[in-house]
Amino acid sequence: EVFVGKIPRDCFEDELVPVFEKAGRIYEMRLMMDYNGQNRGYAFVVYCSPIDAKESVKILNNLEIRQGRTLGVCMSVDNCRLFIGGIPKRVSKEDIREEMEKVTEGVVDVIVY
Repeated sequence: EVFVGKIPRDCFEDELVPVFEKAGRIYEMRLMMDYNGQNRGYAFVVYCSPIDAKESVKILNNLEIRQGRTLGVCMSVDNCRLFIGGIPKRVSKEDIREEMEKVTEGVVDVIVY
């Protein structure tokens, strides 16, 4: 899987898929969207082969997709983090951890901003 950043907000799959197919057969592309129908400027592309994923980084990183707009392409890293917003400030880290452990295992840390 590769991470693609710096995607122009008015760029969609119909333009991106042919570009990323240059590196190999795509299994899946996930273009992150916001609620008003614009993309969020990044995507994940899963290739059928890890070799093709590495090739896409090599040939597509810094590719100028529009005049003056280059893509950032790198291997995706599974950071296993989950962001949860809207939690009241009065809820402690310990309370959050306790609730998370009711529904999943392997919670390593809770970071409160």
